[in-house]
Amino acid sequence: MSSAPLWVVKLGGSLWRAPELRSWLEILAAARRLRVVVVPGGGPFADAVRDAQPALGFGDRAAHRMALLAMEQYGTALADLEPRLTPARSLADLRGRPSPTVWMPLPLADSADVAESWDVTSDSLAVWLAGALGATCAVLVKSASLPDATVPATRLVAEGVVDPALPGRMARYGGAVWCVSRDDHRRFAKALDQSNPCGTRLTLPADDPNADDPNPDG
Repeated sequence: MSSAPLWVVKLGGSLWRAPELRSWLEILAAARRLRVVVVPGGGPFADAVRDAQPALGFGDRAAHRMALLAMEQYGTALADLEPRLTPARSLADLRGRPSPTVWMPLPLADSADVAESWDVTSDSLAVWLAGALGATCAVLVKSASLPDATVPATRLVAEGVVDPALPGRMARYGGAVWCVSRDDHRRFAKALDQSNPCGTRLTLPADDPNADDPNPDG
């Protein structure tokens, strides 16, 4: 296994129609100085689960598993669009296969210590995976406009940019978590080459109740 630093990069499902998606895939696939694991969002496939749940009446546990399948569908599409991304399912595969890889989450996340609810999305799963892999940082690529500053994670939760479970998951991870806007891909490419993250650094302020909760997901 390579000793190079590892970044976990979540490509938001909202990028599925964005012209920048191909650029992001090319940048991540070309990474050489760092190892990269791509975490797919759910995209339109997760939206279909959200739309179907109230109509069909299935519970949150089923919805959670279906959302993981949605991430796999999006990840399958990403790997097809960029063949240099290698699909991987287990921690051993993610550690051992040549970088970059794209995570197919169902086998691992199905048994992860995360709540089975819509409060947990691919944001929190990316940070969970970063902790499981001992990654240097987790980077969440978003379609929303973001401040180029350090901000409390709870602020982005309140603005609907990240999921409600993220602050608690960050406290358990302990590593650096960043958000980057989808149109900032050129600056991110330089940051990746220099092993120096860019964008919005998320923090857990002292008055954040999640920061002191050792088991925020129940």
